[in-house]
Order: sequence, then C-alpha cells, then structure tokens
Amino acid sequence: MNKSKLACLIACLALCLTIFSVLMSQVAMAQGEGESPPPEEKIELGTKYPVLSGPSDTTFQFEVELTYTGGDEKRDFDLRVRGPSGWATLIQQSTYETKQISSIRLDPLGYTAETVLVVAQAPYWLYPQPGDYTITFEAVEAKTGLPKNSLELTAKITARYGFSAATKSGQLNTKATAGKESYLPIVITNSGTATLDKITFSSTKPEGWSITFKPEKIEALAPGAEQEVEVAVKPPSNTIAGDYMTTLSFASEPKSSSELPKLDIRVTVTTPVKWGWIGVGIIVAVIAGLVVTFTRLGRR
Repeated sequence: MNKSKLACLIACLALCLTIFSVLMSQVAMAQGEGESPPPEEKIELGTKYPVLSGPSDTTFQFEVELTYTGGDEKRDFDLRVRGPSGWATLIQQSTYETKQISSIRLDPLGYTAETVLVVAQAPYWLYPQPGDYTITFEAVEAKTGLPKNSLELTAKITARYGFSAATKSGQLNTKATAGKESYLPIVITNSGTATLDKITFSSTKPEGWSITFKPEKIEALAPGAEQEVEVAVKPPSNTIAGDYMTTLSFASEPKSSSELPKLDIRVTVTTPVKWGWIGVGIIVAVIAGLVVTFTRLGRR
C-alpha cells in the first residue's frame, strides 16, 4: 500500500513538473513576442511637388524634406544633386536663404523634418527641347555612407512661342514717291524656345495703296534665328504729297505665347518730278495771264 501511494505521489509530481514546464515555455514565448526589434536607422526624403514645369529659362526650385529616424544621436549627411548634362544645379537652405549648402546635421529625436531647396536651371541659350528632365537629389551619412537615400525630381520644359519684328534701320518711317514702289527691309527674329512653323504678314493701309512682302510668308524659323523680309510700298499715282500711316501686322503657327508684334510706319509721299514741273508751268501760266490782264486794263 505504501508503495502504491509513493508511486502515485511520484506521478503527481511528474505531472506538476510537466505542467509547470509547459506554462513557463508559453510565458517565455509570450514575452518574446511582446518585445519589438530596435527601430531601423534610415533617412527619408520627400517633396510635395516632385514635378515642376516651365519654359527653358525657368529656375526650377524643389522643396525637399529630410527625416532621420532610428539613431540615438545627431548625424551629419552629405547632400548631392545631379542634373542633365549642361544644367546648373545647387542646394540652398531655402528660397530666402540663398547660401549654398553641401551637408546637413539631422537629429533622430527631432519633431519636425528639415527642409532644403534644390535648384536647377537648364542651359536656355542652347534652346533645349521641350520634355521631362530628371534631377536626382541624394543624402548620404557623412562618415560611414549609411544610411542613405535618393529622390528623383522632374523638370518639365514647355515650349514658349514668340517672335519680334523690327525695321532693319530701327526707324519707323520711310519715303515713297506717288505711283512708284519704295522698299523697306524688316527683320523677323524667333525669340521663343521652339521652332515656329509659319509666320504670315498683313497690312493696314490707305485706300488704293499696295503693300507686298517678299517672301510672302516664312515657312519655318528656328529659335534664335532671324530672317529679312522686303516690304514694297506703292502709293497711287494721284496721291497728294504728305505723311500717311500704315500698319504691318504679323501672325504665327503655333500661336505666339505673347502679344503679336506690329509696326506702325509713317510714309512720307512725294510727287514725281514731272508733276512738279507741270505745277510750276501752271503757276507761271496763271501769273502770266494775270500780268496780261492787268496790263490791258491799265491801257484802258
């Protein structure tokens, strides 16, 4: 009987030990699951406006936020920016603080992100084609190179169409003889950033006048290019000598992004020499007639 009780006691103890062991392992597992791993050390980059657009002479300015987390002390990060070939790029503190910077110190315990300004400008004097251009901004831990991150920004160059017109001499007046053509050279210049497919001409003039252009239109004009146009002005033969106003107007395809140019030209008309002599003859005849008339009246 005593042996039976002893065996029962040993079995109970073994069962208790087994239950205790299972409970402890479950507690250990629960504790292990409750522990979170240490936060990953990283730097995050972001911007509210990753794509900016404008003509080729635009200065593109991107505000970039930097956030450093996971560390236990402040760290310095080198800042770098790369643009397409020929582009000017730099990093500055802000729109108002134009001082250029190449590194920044970030605090992992900071409550707000740090902001820098990435500036990029295309070589507009080379008339870059309209399209998307990538600007890459990068932040790298200064000592070890980690953590690091990069952000791609896009500068979208749009076409700007425009041209100017001016007389070759720079003056807005010319002379013409009644009944004869006189010529006024003008220069058309493409002041935009894209090719103009067609430039046409028109005029406002006194009744009976003729104004023609040679060539009649410009088929294509590249950015920065210029072309001379000859304007022929012909007043009617019976035009009275004096000053007259004419207006030369211009249009283009695609349509100009700015106001279309126009030239108000003052034309000084003179009469042909033969009409001058005829006029002198008429005056002489009238005077002679008056002299004869007064002479006869005097004899009476």
